[in-house]
Amino acid sequence: MRTLQPVLAIAVALLGVPAFAHHSGALFYDQEGRVTITGSVTKFNFRNPHAIVEILVTTESGEQQRWTAETAAPSALRRRGWSQESLVPGETVTLDGFRARDGSLLMRITNVTRPDGTVVGVPRGVDN
Repeated sequence: MRTLQPVLAIAVALLGVPAFAHHSGALFYDQEGRVTITGSVTKFNFRNPHAIVEILVTTESGEQQRWTAETAAPSALRRRGWSQESLVPGETVTLDGFRARDGSLLMRITNVTRPDGTVVGVPRGVDN
């Protein structure tokens, strides 16, 4: 029993480690740096730990920019009405959210809108 106690203590301590591995969005995204972009979806990865949208945006000067936009985990998105088919390559969407603190072409999505004004799923922060 004496040798089992330290092993159990270590096992219990290690169970808490994954909780520390998850990060706050505020660490990477500027909560004051709102951004809205419109472009063509090039890729939609609906998988853990966060769904990712890649979008090609044409700036006012005609330059093409490849943005990467992160949103919630698929389990949270499903509760908001999303699915793997919510965004398809080639479709045009407008993404609202928080820009990366480092100024890169990366954002955290809070809302996705189609050209006809329909919102994809329920916007972040709206309980359903």
